[in-house]
Amino acid sequence: MELVSQFTEDAYAKEDRICERPTCATKILKGDPCFYIATIDPNKPGRFVCGSCHSRYQKKAATSVRPSSRNTGFHMPDTDQRPPPRPLPDLHGIRRSVNAAQRTATINPPRVVATSHGLQGSQSGPSGPIVAIPTSSSWNQTSHGLGVGYTANHAAHASQREYWSKLSYTMGSHAETISLNISAVHDAGPKRKGSCGTPISNICEGKKDIHAQIDAPGLIEIALNTILPKILALSPAFTWRTSQFIVRDAGWVDLSTHPANRPYFYSECWHASKRGGKESKVFKSKQFALTVVVPESQWLEYQEWLEKTEEESHHLAHRDVVAHRDVVTPIEEPVMTCKRVHQRSDSIPISALSGGLSPPHKKLAASSAFCTPSPDREDLKQALRIGGTVNLDVKQLLDLQNKNIQYYPIPTRPLSVMLKNAKFLSYDIETVECLMGQLTINPSMPSMLGAGTFKTAHPGWLTLFSPPLSGLGYQTRHEVAVKRAYYKAVLPGTSTASLKFKIGRYALADEVPRLLKEGNVLYWAQSLLQLTYDFINRSITSASELPPFEIPQVRFVDAGLAFAFGPLPAPKAGSSMTNSARAVYLVEELIPGRKGEFVKYVHNMDSNPLLEKSDDGYDLALFFTFTQHVQHIKTWGLAFISDYQGGSELLTDPQILTHPTVSQGKDIFGDGNIEGAVSKFEKQHSCNYYCEWPGFGLDPFTKLPDASVSTDDADI
Repeated sequence: MELVSQFTEDAYAKEDRICERPTCATKILKGDPCFYIATIDPNKPGRFVCGSCHSRYQKKAATSVRPSSRNTGFHMPDTDQRPPPRPLPDLHGIRRSVNAAQRTATINPPRVVATSHGLQGSQSGPSGPIVAIPTSSSWNQTSHGLGVGYTANHAAHASQREYWSKLSYTMGSHAETISLNISAVHDAGPKRKGSCGTPISNICEGKKDIHAQIDAPGLIEIALNTILPKILALSPAFTWRTSQFIVRDAGWVDLSTHPANRPYFYSECWHASKRGGKESKVFKSKQFALTVVVPESQWLEYQEWLEKTEEESHHLAHRDVVAHRDVVTPIEEPVMTCKRVHQRSDSIPISALSGGLSPPHKKLAASSAFCTPSPDREDLKQALRIGGTVNLDVKQLLDLQNKNIQYYPIPTRPLSVMLKNAKFLSYDIETVECLMGQLTINPSMPSMLGAGTFKTAHPGWLTLFSPPLSGLGYQTRHEVAVKRAYYKAVLPGTSTASLKFKIGRYALADEVPRLLKEGNVLYWAQSLLQLTYDFINRSITSASELPPFEIPQVRFVDAGLAFAFGPLPAPKAGSSMTNSARAVYLVEELIPGRKGEFVKYVHNMDSNPLLEKSDDGYDLALFFTFTQHVQHIKTWGLAFISDYQGGSELLTDPQILTHPTVSQGKDIFGDGNIEGAVSKFEKQHSCNYYCEWPGFGLDPFTKLPDASVSTDDADI
């Protein structure tokens, strides 16, 4: 809406009327303020409103104020008559004038300027904004060499367009990157076969995530920024002329001859690919080699400077040594001294080396030899005497056996998990992961770790091709104890009770079940020991106070079965090869320490410590008998671990003893299962301070409970 100013006599109603604002319709009495409001569209009539509506229109942001003058063609002879619509400007005439002027002028038309005078030839008075079209002569007037309406910023249009064009041309997808392998060589001296230069001090650096569309100048900048600090670090005192260095690619092409603003390696990253039966090209990131080449003349100059510097350093060091010998000073005790030599500017501080720079040339360090004191004569004589001989047991080295194996680790599972799955009730190689590897064995008799009742143990090393994160074989050449089953082969003419016998080996078909049974005993021993520690931890957590003793932390060794495979003989006609296994081994984690540190704490024939009170390890033996007490209670008198032996932290070769009602006359858990020991446990076992601590709640044995036999460990 537009507010039009009126004469005083026009601002009051001459008679009663209604406010023409649709939402108001208030009665305007004669003599009350009455205002005329024009519309934005001049073809539509305005409206007469009351004073309050007029004030409202004045406050609206969309309302404009247009002065009314009788000289402008606007006339209100009477407030009862509406003003006639104003004539529109001749837009068609303006358009013709502008087009005619542009055809004879420059391509930069001037801005339209509003003037106070009217258009020539206009027959009627102006009824809108007066627009003057500049003539063609005025279009040629410029400001600072530019057309009318342009500023000095427009002068940089050409350079800005070139800059952004180059930038948009070189930019691409951020995923399209390459990597660089940058090295330094020189042209002087002999060159390796297939090489165009001689490497400089093994200087080689890598760069990744380089934009694939980088041009040659960008590659030169990256190569020089990477390699120059390392070349300058060789001898900071030497004046390198880095402007003469040349950057070449793998084809020995000088990158400085390649034009800028063109990707250098980008085209080599596109490869043909077939997807969905259609041939297309895909981008694949690659690594490219760049070489910073030091010219031959400059490198020879550097070598001459290096030799000259070395001679000067040698001369100065020799002069200082002679001067030191000529000075006689009273010395109370013979003290080995070394005169401090002034540090030259061409030496490299330690901080520079720690910052990733290459070490100095070997020739620069030669002068420091004059300050190195001579070793003691007797010490040197002894070192030469020992170091001059090579003590190598060649026979033992040649006797080492290397076996390609399939390794089946023995897992550790809680008893509750074993009871829920019938497949987990025994150690079965079908339920564990098979790992390929190599086993090295030292089978010599002097190196034997020991021989028990059923097995021999030799040192060895286990290497698995896909090592696990933990356990046996997680590291290369893991030291192990390699065990095999054996029997005593009595020599002819001697009795079976004789101590002289040979170690006999079983056939593979007989040895596999024996070692598999040994692995199963270890499998159950790990589970029962974990059952014991669960009971201990829960009892201590729920107790009102901590026990007055430390709980020993022990475990059984990690182990597994290894089947060795050898080369198969040539098959005969009409025959088929069935199995290539040659031997089976029980591979165990090696217990550290000497042979004398291997202790047997509890025998499988007794439920009390095998050691005396004065023996080392007696307290640990008491703890093992306490674990038997706990296992006897938690299994309802059906089973417990016996034959505890090994070190102070790692145990091996246990036995599982079961109640006679468990086996039902069958051979279970091997020959070491003395079933009578379980029946007599309550009578033979003597409780110790572990058993008697109130926090564990273990009562002295009276008799077995009448409840049915169960192995449920849910109350642990």
